Amino acid sequence: MAKEKEDVTTEEKKDTAPAEKTETKKTTRGRKKSGVESNTKALDFQSFLVDNNINVFSTETLEDDYQTVIFRSRIETKGQILPTAVLIDTSIFTILRTQIVTGVAEEKRDRIVKYLNGLNAQYKIFKYYLREDGSIYLDICLPFVDETFDSKMIQLMLSVLVQHLEATYDDLMAEIWKKD
Repeated sequence: MAKEKEDVTTEEKKDTAPAEKTETKKTTRGRKKSGVESNTKALDFQSFLVDNNINVFSTETLEDDYQTVIFRSRIETKGQILPTAVLIDTSIFTILRTQIVTGVAEEKRDRIVKYLNGLNAQYKIFKYYLREDGSIYLDICLPFVDETFDSKMIQLMLSVLVQHLEATYDDLMAEIWKKD
């Protein structure tokens, strides 16, 4: 009987202890959903990968407020292997992130930021940015609520990303390696 008391839903807790701060989480089989279990978009993407025999991702679950799941992989472009991740959380945003390069020299950063801003203005879906540590990332941000989440759109955008990198990577690297 004591176990049944622990599995009380949020609605029942409000009736028995109105002064308590309660969380509104869905229950499954009498158990509250927590962590990644409540990230239905990540679970849907994982199912999509399994159903389509796509096994190029490793996963990492973060214990954060958004139950973030990171699906890590790599993209090959122009003979270079670039770390790539799909970050799916319980917010409206799903991020496809690729690390383009690390270690951009401090003296080149102002020029590189101008170049990246030009790319950002030219390509609507892609956002390049230079971090303080000298790393350049490329993001694609896709808005999905649980009901509109589309794993096929993520797969499509990964293909678009590869095509984009094939077309722009040489010029970007030439800009990075250019002497000031």
